[in-house]
Amino acid sequence: MAQRRIDLTELAKRVRRRGLLRALAEGPPPTRSAPPPPLPKPPEVQVEPAVEARPEEKVEVVLDPIVAQRLRACTLSCSAAIVGLADLPGIESGGRPLDVALLRLRVRRPEGDAECCVRQHIPAEIRGVVGPGAGVMVLAHEHDRAIAAVDWAATGEWIGAKLTFPSAHDQYDWPDPEEWPQRNAIEVHDVNGYRAKLDERRADWRFASAGLVSLAPLPSRSDSRDEWEVALQLGDGRTVELKDRVPLLALARLRAGDGARVGTPIDILVSEGGDVAVDWEATLRQPELRWPRS
Repeated sequence: MAQRRIDLTELAKRVRRRGLLRALAEGPPPTRSAPPPPLPKPPEVQVEPAVEARPEEKVEVVLDPIVAQRLRACTLSCSAAIVGLADLPGIESGGRPLDVALLRLRVRRPEGDAECCVRQHIPAEIRGVVGPGAGVMVLAHEHDRAIAAVDWAATGEWIGAKLTFPSAHDQYDWPDPEEWPQRNAIEVHDVNGYRAKLDERRADWRFASAGLVSLAPLPSRSDSRDEWEVALQLGDGRTVELKDRVPLLALARLRAGDGARVGTPIDILVSEGGDVAVDWEATLRQPELRWPRS
């Protein structure tokens, strides 16, 4: 019987990741298709202390036993492609806000590709570049094809960047398919009737475009999102200032360091009386704000 040829480089990677016996037993990864391209290495940014996962900052929380059980069973290291994203309002973790998002993933499991969706924190360093089509590393459930979590430590090693993220287990959830973001979309999911209000404005107000002038943080928080002062230049040359809850995935794309990306196109809705509101979901569809381009 002819012996199976072994790719020693790939074997070494599996040994480091899973141990010698398990690596030999599993054999080489499937060769059906190439893995998705990884996220680009992000520029160096200043990370907020609250995001950085340090042992002395860990908060003890009462874990949902189902979540804990699922996480313990997520032991398969696989590559995955992000196929959809949804920006969510923050959740409370140990009395502090914790930023989360929905990531719809196509996971390259050993037995074949599977789609799933996880609620999880996205590191601040890559929020501005993460998008549909990008590759990440995940830890998939041993048996349940609908469960996986992004392995940000392995993803950071893959792209050659240090990523900081919290370890709180209450960031994780796996929603039902009807709550998943659409494929190839960056959506904004909200609370307290904001979606209905936006749909109403889309039906009655006219669409327009404005240029970003400035973004300034406000010391207030509303419905689990930070509030910002947003200055926009309208098509007629007027400048308007709005107090708004800016989604994190939009904010990360609109700021370079501490300054706004002046001139970035922002999709707005304008009423008959001249009132202005930002349509953040439509803005995130702008090619200038997406990576990679769809």
